[in-house]
Amino acid sequence: MLEFLTILTPSYNRAYILPKLYQSLVNQNNKEFIWLIVDDGSSDGTQELVETFRQENKIEIQYIFQENKGKHFAVNKGLKMAKTDFLAVIDSDDFIAENAIAEMRILVDKIKKDDEIAGFTFIRFSEHANFVTEKYGKKEWLVSGAPTYEWEISGEMIYCFKTDIHKKFLFPEFEGEKFCAESLILRRIERKYKILFTDKVLAYGDYLDDGLTRNYYQLLLNNPKASLLNIKERFQDSMGKNEKLGLAKEYWDIASKSGTSFKTKFFGISPFLIMKVLFNKLRK
Repeated sequence: MLEFLTILTPSYNRAYILPKLYQSLVNQNNKEFIWLIVDDGSSDGTQELVETFRQENKIEIQYIFQENKGKHFAVNKGLKMAKTDFLAVIDSDDFIAENAIAEMRILVDKIKKDDEIAGFTFIRFSEHANFVTEKYGKKEWLVSGAPTYEWEISGEMIYCFKTDIHKKFLFPEFEGEKFCAESLILRRIERKYKILFTDKVLAYGDYLDDGLTRNYYQLLLNNPKASLLNIKERFQDSMGKNEKLGLAKEYWDIASKSGTSFKTKFFGISPFLIMKVLFNKLRK
């Protein structure tokens, strides 16, 4: 079998829920993929669990262990190891529809020969979402630059990229920092390549109490270098004055509370807008 796709799953102490993703992969009607698990220093028996999966020999599984460094380090490691033409990151608390790999195969064939297209997307909804199934799976649109999309309920896009392109856009790795927003990398790719967006609902999952999205603001404070870098790049792409001022306020706030040097705080994004932020603070 010639695998065209790597499903990359970073995981940290998720042995209690990994079987759900594993079963969804086993249930695929197309098995032309590799499941690559990068274990980010788990201490809950994840390695032993994955070994039981491998012994069942139902799908191809690769496993890497690293000391706990953070999800973005795990994604970087998985990207460097991946050999297939395409790669999608599926989180450990998600699972995919039975036809997901087959649908992704169809999308791959549409874009694989176009060097201007980096990859494609599909939707991840909550498994408890009540939505009209017939409304989805019919639209495809090519996007150059920042995407716009909307749907009837809360959800998010999952990206599947050409591996060679994705490898050019690794996450920045700062010593001692364990979080970097995925939007930083997505934005960098979107600046240089087109992406085929679709409204296919191929993944499901809910945010868990031990997930990264809990206490998100504290994550930004605990990882200031990556957070400030992301704000600076958002600032470059922002258009409206109010949006830029809001980003300057966010930048000053995180820089101040994380002990960043005054020089970085004041000159890191826009001295003019930082002055305006400080002036507004004094007026209150």
